[in-house]
Amino acid sequence: MHAPAGEVAPYAYDGVVEELGPGRCRLVLGAWSWVGLAAALARFDADVDVVGPPELADAFARLSARFARTAAGTPQEP
Repeated sequence: MHAPAGEVAPYAYDGVVEELGPGRCRLVLGAWSWVGLAAALARFDADVDVVGPPELADAFARLSARFARTAAGTPQEP
C-alpha cells in the first residue's frame, strides 16, 4: 500500500502490516471473498499494488466497474 505502516496498523485489525519504506507498507489480510478483500483494502483510501493472486486484481476491476457505473448514475444490472 502507498501509506505509512503507522497509519494502516491501527485499522488493520487481524491483518499483518509490514513497513516497506517511507510511505509504503504491506498489508496481509484474509476475507470471505476476493471482492470483500478488495473492498477492505479500499477503505484505506490509498493506492494499492496487488502482488497476487490474479483473482484479487480481477476483484479490484469488478469493484472499479461497479463504482464507475454508480458514479455515472447508470443503473446496475440485477
